[in-house]
Amino acid sequence: MRSKELSEKRKRSFEGMDGAEFISRWKRAFAAGVSAGVMAERVDAPGCYLWHVFTWGDAKHLEHEAASAAFDKADKTGAFIAKEDSFNGGGKKIEYFFRKCPPDLKSLDLIGEAEVFVVGKNFEWTYVVTHETGCGLGPYFAQKEKNL
Repeated sequence: MRSKELSEKRKRSFEGMDGAEFISRWKRAFAAGVSAGVMAERVDAPGCYLWHVFTWGDAKHLEHEAASAAFDKADKTGAFIAKEDSFNGGGKKIEYFFRKCPPDLKSLDLIGEAEVFVVGKNFEWTYVVTHETGCGLGPYFAQKEKNL
């Protein structure tokens, strides 16, 4: 993915959605049942990441090989990729860069990536590759309003 990504212009919005709207919509889709207190402590606090909603099992998800298998089977029509860039260590300033998801993208194509969110059309599902995947935190796969 890196060569494709480098050859494409980095876009700070996708179909009119900027980083702030992406965060808001992602949270509504995949962390709707998580309490405000947990979100404040584990996701929104300085040094935390959006994907931390999955780290402690606060939101329903699949992880590791099950997550990759679900992603590989997911319909990528209309999906997009949001790549998080954080400054000052863990998110004092966060930017997202967006691009369309190739319809044939597989989990193996994302090995070595970090802070990559692939999101299905209408936020139906998400696949997240973290900078700590090698340490057992991710990848994660979640579906909106479905019991995994």
